[in-house]
Amino acid sequence: MFNLQHVLYILTSGALTAVLLFLASKKTKARDKRDLFLKLSAVLTVVIHESDLWVEYLESGGNAYVGSTHIFPMYPCNIIMWMLLFVAFLENKEGRLFRLGAEFCFIVGAFSGAIGILLNENFAANPTLADYSVLKGLLSHSTMLFGCLYLYFGGYVRPGISSTLSLLFGFGIFVACGLGVNALFAAFGIESPDGIWIGGVPYIGVSSVALGSLFVALYFGAFALSDLRRPREERWYCRLKNHFQRK
Repeated sequence: MFNLQHVLYILTSGALTAVLLFLASKKTKARDKRDLFLKLSAVLTVVIHESDLWVEYLESGGNAYVGSTHIFPMYPCNIIMWMLLFVAFLENKEGRLFRLGAEFCFIVGAFSGAIGILLNENFAANPTLADYSVLKGLLSHSTMLFGCLYLYFGGYVRPGISSTLSLLFGFGIFVACGLGVNALFAAFGIESPDGIWIGGVPYIGVSSVALGSLFVALYFGAFALSDLRRPREERWYCRLKNHFQRK
């Protein structure tokens, strides 16, 4: 990891992502065209993620190894990839479901995508871009990172303290997927894959549930503290109180 190939990929990917985000957000104003950028990034992420199956199938004369991440939503970036596809194709991009999914994809997906490029486990195990299964892993993280960031730069989301609900929603999906995959594997007598790293996140060893809970608490706390600069009637708890009183 972090050999010349990896460093060059990181720099190139980062530069291209920045340029494309600028062009897509500044030069594209029509909503249908912005939606197209979002959909393309989501579809490309899924296609690239699965593409090593097709490459191996053709190169081996009709055989391909199907890994668990090809068919199960079991790790953060793997789950966010499908969430991004879902929100990209939601017709109602003003609705609550879109907001919950899109804010989570931006806040957590952008972080996960960057980590997936910087600390890619497949590249660490086989540090060469000549192996297509390694290259496609980096490429799919790059397209996912673009799509998640574009949710903000394309004007779809503006995270605030209320986005804490989106984090709880997204982490709830994470836990459901992780527990579901672990239970399914156990039911068929297959070694547990430790879905979403409930047992311990690589390089850290702490359960992802604990880390996710800490992240939500820190996120909420940071916005709650910054909210104290506002007049009392504009603070989050007053707005929430007024919201329920109107109902």
